[in-house]
Amino acid sequence: MKLNRLCIILPAGLDEIAPHDHPQVPPTPPAKEEVKKHHHRGGCGSQVLAFFGDSLRRLYDSKWVGCCQPEKPKKQQFGAFHDLEGIQLSEKVGGDNPRIFSYTELFIGSNGFSEDEILGSGGFGKVYKAVLPSDGTVVAVKCLTEKGEQFEKTFEAELVAVAHLRHRNLVRLRGWCVHEEQLLLVYDYMPNRSLDRVLFRRPENLTAAPLDWERRRKIIGGLAAALHYLHEQLETQIIHRDVKTSNVMLDSNYNARLGDFGLARWLEHELEYKTRTPSMRNQQFRLAESTRIGGTIGYLPPESFRRRSVATAKSDVFSFGIVVLEVVSGRRAVDLTYSDEQIILLDWIRRLSDEGKPLQAGDHRLPDGSYALSDMERLIHLGLLCTLHNPQLRPNMKWIVELLSGNISGKLPSLPSFQSHPRYISLSSSSNTSTSNTNTPTSTTSTASSNTTVTSTSSTFVTAIGETIYATAEFGTCDFSPSDNVSRRGSKHFMVETPKEISYKEIISATNNFADSHRVSEVDFGTAYHGILDDGYQVLVKRLGMTKCPAIRTRFSSELQNLAKLRHRNLIQLRGWCTEQGEMLVVYDYSANRLLGHLLFHHDNRVGHSILRWHHRYNIVKSLASAILYLHEEWDEQVIHRNITSSSVILDSDMNPRLGNFALAEFLTRNDHAHKAASKGNKSVRGIFGYMSPEYVESGEATPMADVYSFGVVVLEVVTGQMAVDFRRPEVLVVSRVQEFEAQKRPLEDLVDIRLNCEYDHRELMRLIKLGIACTRSNPKLRPSMRQTVSILDGNDQFFMAAKQKKESREEWKQKNASSLSLIKGIQALGIQ
Repeated sequence: MKLNRLCIILPAGLDEIAPHDHPQVPPTPPAKEEVKKHHHRGGCGSQVLAFFGDSLRRLYDSKWVGCCQPEKPKKQQFGAFHDLEGIQLSEKVGGDNPRIFSYTELFIGSNGFSEDEILGSGGFGKVYKAVLPSDGTVVAVKCLTEKGEQFEKTFEAELVAVAHLRHRNLVRLRGWCVHEEQLLLVYDYMPNRSLDRVLFRRPENLTAAPLDWERRRKIIGGLAAALHYLHEQLETQIIHRDVKTSNVMLDSNYNARLGDFGLARWLEHELEYKTRTPSMRNQQFRLAESTRIGGTIGYLPPESFRRRSVATAKSDVFSFGIVVLEVVSGRRAVDLTYSDEQIILLDWIRRLSDEGKPLQAGDHRLPDGSYALSDMERLIHLGLLCTLHNPQLRPNMKWIVELLSGNISGKLPSLPSFQSHPRYISLSSSSNTSTSNTNTPTSTTSTASSNTTVTSTSSTFVTAIGETIYATAEFGTCDFSPSDNVSRRGSKHFMVETPKEISYKEIISATNNFADSHRVSEVDFGTAYHGILDDGYQVLVKRLGMTKCPAIRTRFSSELQNLAKLRHRNLIQLRGWCTEQGEMLVVYDYSANRLLGHLLFHHDNRVGHSILRWHHRYNIVKSLASAILYLHEEWDEQVIHRNITSSSVILDSDMNPRLGNFALAEFLTRNDHAHKAASKGNKSVRGIFGYMSPEYVESGEATPMADVYSFGVVVLEVVTGQMAVDFRRPEVLVVSRVQEFEAQKRPLEDLVDIRLNCEYDHRELMRLIKLGIACTRSNPKLRPSMRQTVSILDGNDQFFMAAKQKKESREEWKQKNASSLSLIKGIQALGIQ
């Protein structure tokens, strides 16, 4: 007998099933018409039934399964499905999306835009504090009161740029309002205002204690994470172009949140794996029209001073480096209160670096002993690397995030002698003179401490000439037109696409009434269909079965609410839903070609059918790791997916993966220390057998390490081409087979999918096998975090060196996985394959 699925529905009288260690009570004889004789089983039929019943009782006692059974009506409300029209559900799903505010509620909330409620001014208007009269939420309202098409373009640029962004280090847009000649953007309120107000000495905080070192480090790390998200983790790359301390907002816990996207530019990624590498300079992008530079002097990169300059990700890196130097020194990028040689912060710190005295740039207000000198010197070094004159020599934000996370150890790349560098700004140069470079004899010595070359004599620095251009946001002298790939819908009708309810009629038309020709695959409690909506969007429609089941309804509601909050290039994107005609339909943006599991496990020997090549496999694993890291660490809440399987990964025609199936996901609120604060009441085990970690099966508590385990199983599936659970094999679990290989010290290369025909990168293969083994350790403390995993996949194999001494024996593994092995034996005894 061969089954694709085993579904167990326990009866209404579940409490009548006695535990396996309870004395058996003779059952009431069934009615004759209910008795079916199975003559082919002979006398062993009753034994098989008794064994199966005992196995069910053991399975239920182990709390491995959730049961769907008839029960008495409870007060629990499934309001969203009262009439299956999605009315209440619509409010829940759209609750976190940007909306249109009425001018009245913003006017009332800000006391008539009172001067007393002004939080700050700059850019194109003022920012007010407002308390929404509807629910008492405190927000910040940015008012753009200038007239003209240029300002409308700026407004739309910022609106479109941030409407769909979801990251814990970005200021969240709540909505917008258009009133007569006024354009207003509504953001989350940041209690600690902007970084410049807290960091620099101002009249109102001359007596306040300086920002402590740990908070400064935390702010730098948060800003780096935000820029990495904008540059590399979205379908379309966003270049901020105005990174500065006044645009870095601080929430109640002093977490950095980058805001003010009025100058943002979009770049579209070329989604070809041959160009998708960890190094940004090896990536291909298509640049939106951006011939005029925008930004603020002091943060603008040198290349922006040239005519026809083009904004790139390295422009943001330069600005980020300036912010790092400001945070370390406690000084502004340009400060006219200092002497001439110290007015320009970058030039001053470069000079100190050349002299081997970079620590003299540190903020003298910081108490001695409150920071490590090596830590401060490392951040100064990073700031100088980010502000190198040649953009190609600057690091990318992904490398910077890895460095700040502690995944890159050892010495940083050496700095050049800045005496050979042109100055950022020369205060003495004339605007109508050409650049000068006076060569003077110099003698250089190398200092071991900083790996820099120190020049003992001064020289004249090359500086920018008067032919350069720059613009400051405050004066509005730049071209702020949004990129061509941002569609305009009229001067006063700004449209932001958010998940919405889609009519059943439209879905029927799109899928040709759910025709077999439109069917893509069987997925997560339903079937997926491809279609094209009336507005031309290609979509994937997931049609759920068992619509009367409360458990399925709850999962449907959870998936909609959860997916609507997330945005990452490797997460499936929700477009809408439908609950008409008794259906439960989830509509995604269509990027799907097939499921990862189909490509890995469905052998197809037809001519022209190719297997999943190694470079695709490796990059699928890398992209999947990036998506899970985003869920665990980079969104406002911590998301435990709980359903990471090869069937949850959808691949588009370019083999770019998107993680879906969020029906079981758990969203955990972070506390002040960014750790999860989990509800202790929910301990039910939900997941797919073979992907669930041993400790999750035992405790029922969702943790990031449980997701790491599931990810590790997928990694092993990708390497071996074998399913996580396969009863046709002696070693049913793929993790068991791999563990056996390791325990017997057999060559790990023998695990590779034979269909690859040895066409793989050996170093990458060994890295993936070792990673899969590390992620599926029975002890969660021995597994790498997802941030470490991403670093490993980028080539950092140092984790394996440290983990070498922490192997678990075969006996330890069997002991920790006793429940899984016991269930497997029971199923095998039934002859189920």
